[in-house]
Amino acid sequence: MMSRMSLGVLLFVLSVAAPARAAGPTAQAPADVSEGKKLFEGLCARCHGMEGTGDEGPSLNRPTLTRANDDSALRAVIRDGIPDRGMPRVRRLVDNELDQLIGYVRSLGRTDATARLPGNAERGREIYTRHGCASCHIVEGQGGSFGPDLTAIGASRGSAYLRQSFLGPAETLPRGSSPVPGRGFVEFLPVRVVTADGREVRGVRINEDPFSIQIRDMSNRFHSFRKSDTKEIDKEFGKSLMPSFRGKLTDAEVNDLVSHLSSLRGGK
Repeated sequence: MMSRMSLGVLLFVLSVAAPARAAGPTAQAPADVSEGKKLFEGLCARCHGMEGTGDEGPSLNRPTLTRANDDSALRAVIRDGIPDRGMPRVRRLVDNELDQLIGYVRSLGRTDATARLPGNAERGREIYTRHGCASCHIVEGQGGSFGPDLTAIGASRGSAYLRQSFLGPAETLPRGSSPVPGRGFVEFLPVRVVTADGREVRGVRINEDPFSIQIRDMSNRFHSFRKSDTKEIDKEFGKSLMPSFRGKLTDAEVNDLVSHLSSLRGGK
């Protein structure tokens, strides 16, 4: 028969261990996961794809989510959003609905979106090399820095977004850390600067404050201008300096390039 002291020790151990178990993925009844799917389709699918395959937002078809490795972290991401990456917060869910949504998102991690892609990643890598994409983009420390770093692009963007990013670049302008009043967050914004002596410089904006602007031109040279010393600063919203590959690649080549870009996940 268990002594009072032994029972007390057991209860203490269980009370300490319980929070650790609660932090991991919570089992959900099929009916709750089904309800979570409905919530996902209404609130999340526009950015993350109807089955979590990704689009403007990252694919959720992964067992481990970078910013949400447990249910507590996933709850915080949904509730508070990720402002510096353009993800809005969701405030109108009650606790039960939030649990259902979390359960459905966790169920998406049991599928692999890249396995369903029709292209061949190795052929896509050859297309990437042949068309000189590395002159503007870095992958694992190699390449030019004029465009976005693509080292982990497959983990942060879905296949539909990646396809559009090189077929119609201006339609999928990267979003990120540079706030623009009234327009959200825009990175790699094309800018044309005319200096006081009439010299014209075009490139992408690197940084800006009320008094100055810094841009990088297509030769990868850095320029900094005091706004008071310029004649004109033209910010070309809705445009991209990246050329479109629409009509330059066959359908098979497009699929191969998408497959290659989707495979770039930062070595993880």
